[in-house]
Amino acid sequence: MNYQGLVVFDCDGTLIREKTVWDLIAAQIGKSERMDWLERNAGAQTAIGSSSRNPTVNEAREEMAGWYFESGRAAVESFLPSVVWAKGAHDGVGYLGEAGFLVAVSSMTWKFGVGIVAADLGVSEFTGTDLDWDTGEITHVFPEEKAGFLVQLAHENNLPGNRVFAVGESGGDADMLKAAGRGFFVGENYPGIPGISHLPNSGIDTIAERILRSA
Repeated sequence: MNYQGLVVFDCDGTLIREKTVWDLIAAQIGKSERMDWLERNAGAQTAIGSSSRNPTVNEAREEMAGWYFESGRAAVESFLPSVVWAKGAHDGVGYLGEAGFLVAVSSMTWKFGVGIVAADLGVSEFTGTDLDWDTGEITHVFPEEKAGFLVQLAHENNLPGNRVFAVGESGGDADMLKAAGRGFFVGENYPGIPGISHLPNSGIDTIAERILRSA
């Protein structure tokens, strides 16, 4: 299929608001308090002289995976009704698809969770940190992989830079936004990336309309 362009959205904070996929799953299985602690401390530098050690991001994900296997896949994957969608998420994605754009979701959160969110939006292309439910193996995704996913999709579909768009909301989206021909940042704390449109808390329908006007 010959697409008119590519739009890659971040998931947490962009397509869904208030709670992340991690938070939503933790609430389903009674791990919200521990999840809050991990989000504050995983990967953070431990204070000098402290006898404790904060977990790395990889270790935090391994701990979460342990919760998931203990709780069961059905319970873990039942979070969708609790999602708070960004304003106009379904309409905006629909507008882009109707205009011939390839829409994708690129996230560092769990790929199975991203897939659930993407499916509800009618999106078939997505990536995230992969958990093998048979072996427990984790394939980690970080900012550079998010950008690589965008570049790969653009290359596979022969789309020039000026037809490639990215939408994010945190510093973890910086690489992806820089890799796109044009980027939109919907978070409050703009990371100062040159050439990126800062539209804090904007709805996805608004972003889609901007993309379609500029394409």
